[in-house]
Amino acid sequence: MITTTRRAFSRGGMLIAAAAIASTLGVGSAAAQDYPNKPVDIVLGFGTGGVSDIIARTLAPELEAALGQRFVVKNVPGAGGTVASQTVTEAGNDGYTLLNVGASGPIKKTLLPNQPFDQVDDFEPVAPVANFGLVVVVAPDGQFASLDDLLTFGRANPGALNVGTVQVGSTQFLAAKLFLSVAGIDAVVVPYSSTPELMGGVARGEVEVAFEIIPGAKAAVDNAQVRPVATTMNTRSALFPDLPTVEESGVAPYDVSSWNGYSAPIGVPDEVKETLSSAVQTILQKPEIKEKLAAVGAEPYVGTAADMVKRQEQETEMWEKVIVEAGVPIEG
Repeated sequence: MITTTRRAFSRGGMLIAAAAIASTLGVGSAAAQDYPNKPVDIVLGFGTGGVSDIIARTLAPELEAALGQRFVVKNVPGAGGTVASQTVTEAGNDGYTLLNVGASGPIKKTLLPNQPFDQVDDFEPVAPVANFGLVVVVAPDGQFASLDDLLTFGRANPGALNVGTVQVGSTQFLAAKLFLSVAGIDAVVVPYSSTPELMGGVARGEVEVAFEIIPGAKAAVDNAQVRPVATTMNTRSALFPDLPTVEESGVAPYDVSSWNGYSAPIGVPDEVKETLSSAVQTILQKPEIKEKLAAVGAEPYVGTAADMVKRQEQETEMWEKVIVEAGVPIEG
């Protein structure tokens, strides 16, 4: 009797629990389908004025017009993005608090294995936003008229070429290391502390060539402080359509760019991802938005949340190999 009673009670309890879960799921699903029904925060882990910040503030009113709710850009700098990640994590995974993420996430996964928050593992891509190609630049009056000239010199003179980038472990630094590896060139990579110092170093002849993201190098290129000779994506940049890609110069495979997008803590509803991704992609195709992105050296990142997932996986694998081969120090 006791066994029978326990089984009956257990079954009844299970039915009640199942009903409660179904009710909760129903409410959650309905809320996701009604998304957004309150303001949405876009959290950036750095201060105002950067390219991703400008893009977020460009998209926010467009998203508000498309989805009927305010999109608020919040700058939460501190601890290399940790404070922003914690802010978004604590807000939950309902899609009302998004984290600006980018190309540094897959790099940090290898360089900082003990970081409190991992962009790749702890957050789920929601919407890709922008690509920032890299550009290879030389001195306007230097010895290299093209990337082919630089490749010929570098291969014939091992150790003679100086390649400038910003800090060790950056996308630009690793892009240069990957380029030298694929091209078969022995050269010295010189990290500078900032983009202005890097561009000045090229102009002064301290380094013969530099790798920088287009948004960072754009002003120096526009002012003829440096001269671009190639871009690093495997398709030509819409911002420099006459420049060959690195691959077109025979250095292949080589496809490198920086990028950004929005993610949320793991478990964000599919309906939310679809709503946000679709809205962002529609906005990015507007001519006036493309023009605003181009003004800061960016291009629309055409794709889906699933594309972001795949990209993070591919870049994690690619950069881990480069980091290990280049001997870049790994924290911890």
